[in-house]
Amino acid sequence: MLEIAIAVSIIGLVSGFFVTKMITTGKIMRDQITKSNIETVSIALASFVANNQRLPRPSVDESGDEKNTPEMTYVGKVPFHTLGIPMKSAADGNGKPLIYIVEATLTSDSDSIYSTPALTPCFCKGIPNPKILIKGMEDFKNGIIAFVIDTDDNPPTLSGEIRVKISKNTFWISRDGILMRFLKNSPCERENSTPPST
Repeated sequence: MLEIAIAVSIIGLVSGFFVTKMITTGKIMRDQITKSNIETVSIALASFVANNQRLPRPSVDESGDEKNTPEMTYVGKVPFHTLGIPMKSAADGNGKPLIYIVEATLTSDSDSIYSTPALTPCFCKGIPNPKILIKGMEDFKNGIIAFVIDTDDNPPTLSGEIRVKISKNTFWISRDGILMRFLKNSPCERENSTPPST
């Protein structure tokens, strides 16, 4: 009986080790999928700006189409169909839709990166009372947050402003950073640096 008890204990310890290892490995894989999908979405958004001179509005349903109702601020799901990316690329490692937060002014059809005939960078003109703030980064006064991509596990605080708490899966970028980082072009002369993102 003693030998059986010892054998059962050893089997239990070994099984526990492997179960813990599998859980940890699964979490790492889900985090990697999340980060990869966030990068895919961010590149698709930058490409959308290049082609449409504006950012898309969020989706509010499973269609993946951008919402057309104008509002002051936008928080919703990634409009994957509008962006032309697969539905699975707009989800985190757990299969939940990624959160897409965008400065509403930058989604306006009347905005353009360069207006004619003077070629003034409208996309970079002043935005009265921008709504998106990154918690702990309030000193970032010279830039306007263009969009934020995050997981459903880290929802923003909604009030008159949208306060985003940085997590390991949070990606955010300024409107000038979109062009500097992805399009190698910076029409916003007063914004001299790309903000940090995680």
